[in-house]
Amino acid sequence: MEKQERRQKLLENLIYLIIWVVILVSPLLEHKYNGETINWNDIFRAWKMIAPFFILFLINNYVLIPFLLIRKKSWLYLLFSLLTVCLIFALNPFVKLKRPGGMEKHPPREFMMNRPPKEEMPGPKFPMEKEPPRQAMRPPMWQMPGMISPMVNFILTAILVLGLNVAIKLLFKSIRDEHRMKELEKHTLQTELEYLKHQINPHFFMNTLNNIHALIDLDTEKAKETVLELSKMMRYVLYDATQPTLPLAKEIAFLDNYIGLMKLRYTDQVEIGVSLPEEIPNVQIPPLLFISFLENAFKHGISYRRKSFIHLSMEVKENEIECLVINSSFNNATEQHKGIGLENVKKRLRLLYDNDYTLDIQSENNEYRVLLIIPIQS
Repeated sequence: MEKQERRQKLLENLIYLIIWVVILVSPLLEHKYNGETINWNDIFRAWKMIAPFFILFLINNYVLIPFLLIRKKSWLYLLFSLLTVCLIFALNPFVKLKRPGGMEKHPPREFMMNRPPKEEMPGPKFPMEKEPPRQAMRPPMWQMPGMISPMVNFILTAILVLGLNVAIKLLFKSIRDEHRMKELEKHTLQTELEYLKHQINPHFFMNTLNNIHALIDLDTEKAKETVLELSKMMRYVLYDATQPTLPLAKEIAFLDNYIGLMKLRYTDQVEIGVSLPEEIPNVQIPPLLFISFLENAFKHGISYRRKSFIHLSMEVKENEIECLVINSSFNNATEQHKGIGLENVKKRLRLLYDNDYTLDIQSENNEYRVLLIIPIQS
């Protein structure tokens, strides 16, 4: 993440550099476009006029925005921006003030030399009128006609510089904030998935140990086989399942071992049907997604007094995996639907796939059906 932010910071500074290079080169390009010989005095004069706005940009970009605007001190930012603009304007020696009517403070020398004598000036003569009294006080600076135009031009250009600078800065800040938020969400998602996975493991081992305990008294040899099957499953749960994704073949082998373990316990009392794909494609899926549905089927779908059945089928299509678990139901569908392991799987599915999955649970006619369809992710 730090490397990505450094790249964005470099790109931001590169954009600033390009903009100011274009501004500084524009006087040269204007002379070249008009076919005029480059007058370096005019070029330097133009650069001197640009210099105050470059200083304003540096102050705004490296002082005012980082320490005021980014820290949510908007009013202080506006105040100090205004003070900075006024200060730079007041200290700017390149603003040429003019008197009203466009006449400079001192008339041209040629005009004074060609001016006729006072007594020979043509035109009617009128008696001398009394000269109006002069104002004792000088008008404020902003009321002086020669001051309005330079001030307005400077302020408008300053607003353009500040606005463009703030827009670019906030754009890259929003990109960085979005990247950080995605990293935080990814970290939170991984943490929650690990927590849910650790909840599944004890739940699974508790049920399996109960099965082994029941087998010890019934058939010692079968209990030994069960321990071997359990060791394979423990290796998968404790080591392989710690990875974010695993090959589908390993998950199917894990389900097959679990069903084999259950068959040792229930023998012919339960009809167990399994339909798994013979040719398994080389695709990756999150581990331990299907085991909870199978556990719930064996836990809640078996009766020692009535005929029971559990059917598991899995089909791999082009872009999705479809898993269907059907088991007999004996008025305990509500308890099965609210199992701890099932709730954890629902949370994992929402975190892993958002809304891009299908989980359909139905209970009717003494039958409990769970259909899970997940996409195949590259």
